[in-house]
Amino acid sequence: MRETLNYREFIRKGLHLVLSLILLLPLVLSHFEITFNASVFYSVLSIVALTLNAIQIKRPLLRSEVKSFMRERREKFFNDIRNYIPLKSRVTSQVVDRIEEKIRGVEDLIDHQLTTLERDYEKRGGYIGLTYGILGVTLSYFLFEKYAFYGVISLATTDAVATMVGELRGAHRLPLTSKTFEGSVSGFATFFTVLILTGVSPLASLILSTVAAVVEAYTVEDNLLLPIAVSFLSTFIVKGFP
Repeated sequence: MRETLNYREFIRKGLHLVLSLILLLPLVLSHFEITFNASVFYSVLSIVALTLNAIQIKRPLLRSEVKSFMRERREKFFNDIRNYIPLKSRVTSQVVDRIEEKIRGVEDLIDHQLTTLERDYEKRGGYIGLTYGILGVTLSYFLFEKYAFYGVISLATTDAVATMVGELRGAHRLPLTSKTFEGSVSGFATFFTVLILTGVSPLASLILSTVAAVVEAYTVEDNLLLPIAVSFLSTFIVKGFP
């Protein structure tokens, strides 16, 4: 059970990191004075995330319905191909069978991976982490503009690293939470290091990393509050912008 959980969290946090980099894109492009409408970008992402969340809640069987529809279309497509193949062409028929089998295998693999990645509460309440993560960054941008950069970085480092290390090496639980001391320290250290590398002063990096670690460990939904809290605080203590 532990290995399965670690594998699932590893994949989830890998996707989490990819999403964080996507959310970081408008802020990085604007730094290099590349024209990019960040407001539209974040708004569209938020609409997409909310739509997916609504579908998951109101139409929980939609994926099964889509899978059944695709399977029916695939079977009809290959049956039509077989009808055009001469009866004596056994080799060609076998090739078609193998191609269909491979496609069916890919469909089953994708469905299995999606099922594995979904947490139990996501099957009931929608894609909470994805939705709140995007909304948290979107709100951070509209409220604090370029300082949302630090909020996204905290989401990509503190949250992802703390979860991974906590699952793999966590042995000491923090009081009043399910998070671990090892995970929180690792998330703190990673965010602190990245801040230093981007030119933030050691004192400001220390404060931001500490707040990020506390928010990640003790808030109900860190994906929402983490980028907002870090972005807000950075407007007061970070001088300049990387």
